[in-house]
Amino acid sequence: MNKDKPAAPLNILLPIDGSKHSAAAVRLTTRISWPSGTSGHVLAVVPERLPLGHVSQEAQRVINEALADIRRQEWAAAEMLASLAVNKLHAGGLTIEAEVREGRPAEMILARTATPATDLIVIGAKGLSAPGEFRLGSTAHKLAHYAGCSVLVARPLDQTQHLRTLLATDGSLEAQRAAEFLCGLSPPQWTAVTVVSVAEAEVDIPSGVVGTEHRPGADPLASLKTSLPEAVRQMYLDDAEMHALEVVKHLYNCGSPVRSAIRCGHPAEEILFAARELDADLIVVGARGQTRADPFLLGGVAQKVVKYAPCSVLVVR
Repeated sequence: MNKDKPAAPLNILLPIDGSKHSAAAVRLTTRISWPSGTSGHVLAVVPERLPLGHVSQEAQRVINEALADIRRQEWAAAEMLASLAVNKLHAGGLTIEAEVREGRPAEMILARTATPATDLIVIGAKGLSAPGEFRLGSTAHKLAHYAGCSVLVARPLDQTQHLRTLLATDGSLEAQRAAEFLCGLSPPQWTAVTVVSVAEAEVDIPSGVVGTEHRPGADPLASLKTSLPEAVRQMYLDDAEMHALEVVKHLYNCGSPVRSAIRCGHPAEEILFAARELDADLIVVGARGQTRADPFLLGGVAQKVVKYAPCSVLVVR
């Protein structure tokens, strides 16, 4: 992609629940410069309430009436929340419609992404029901892991003019897709980008293995960290620098102001350290990296970044 070729419009799904993280998702959506023609839906999900069993017929009638009244109130509140969010998004120049459904939030959102096909889910990191000490709610966790599209997990951010964005790369196909996705969002208009590439300074080895010998009784699944020889470490650093340079060139060709940072250590930890040092507003990562075990699940690095990041995280698929 280059700066002269317009990006394809996106279909965005923005689930809301009235929480501060949900409000942050709406605000973040208005801060990003989306491709021309981008549209989508705000989705408010009314929780499903099942009737109680093993009660008398009269008690069941009273319970059903109470549940129906609660449902009407929740539905009206959901419609109001969706309408307010749509108005804010319209003011930001997006073509967005409101929608209210009933069911289990994560399941309903995942089902909704198929009709019509959704390119991006924007969701608050946690909702009203998540305990305060939790950094990631169950709905955002499920969507980040199992959605068939990219997911933007939003956390409250400062009112800065330009968002400080960290793009993590390891040279994988999905890291390349992350760079392409970011290029399609006209980054010069709303963000300054730092490309971070991490060279691993340590490797996992089975704890029972010493050379080619295995110690009796040792757990072969347990791992130890061992420092890499200097020559191998330098090779990893060279690879990391090469991966970063490729992405920097790509973003530069898209017209984006960009710089790079090469770090050494565990990828997830170093990405999180870099995000704090840069006071990042947004981290962009591919859903899976070079060492992916299951092509349908979120990779280990992306998992940790989504869960522990101090800012919003865009997971690109």
